[in-house]
Amino acid sequence: LLGLYERLIKVLSIQIYFIKIMKTIKQTKTFEVGQIAYCNGGCTMQLPTFYKVVKRTDKTVWLQEIADQLIEHDGYGQRGRKIPVDIPRGAVFNKRVKNWKDPKYSGGKDQEFAYIKYWGIVEPWDGTAKYYDSMD
Repeated sequence: LLGLYERLIKVLSIQIYFIKIMKTIKQTKTFEVGQIAYCNGGCTMQLPTFYKVVKRTDKTVWLQEIADQLIEHDGYGQRGRKIPVDIPRGAVFNKRVKNWKDPKYSGGKDQEFAYIKYWGIVEPWDGTAKYYDSMD
């Protein structure tokens, strides 16, 4: 039991180190092949979903959902923070690329995004652990 506890502490300290490194990554403004993107889906819940960009053209991005992992939680796995794990989880699909600076979207920041109907907005991942809350 003590050995298991020590291994768990080691894994958690590695994950915390990973989070500190990832916080230094800046969010890019465009989708790029090989990059990780995320969508914070859910209406009353926070359900981050991570995707890998597998192909890109001027107007379209091809995405594939990848696995994620809770790195901290409330003890029950209902709330916490998630990071992506580069393990494919679904089929490749494509979405139209849009930009917030377009006057149609109020001329906001120069940031590309894609929209998944009934789920949410997909943007390039900024490298930080995303808040997860499955409590409705």
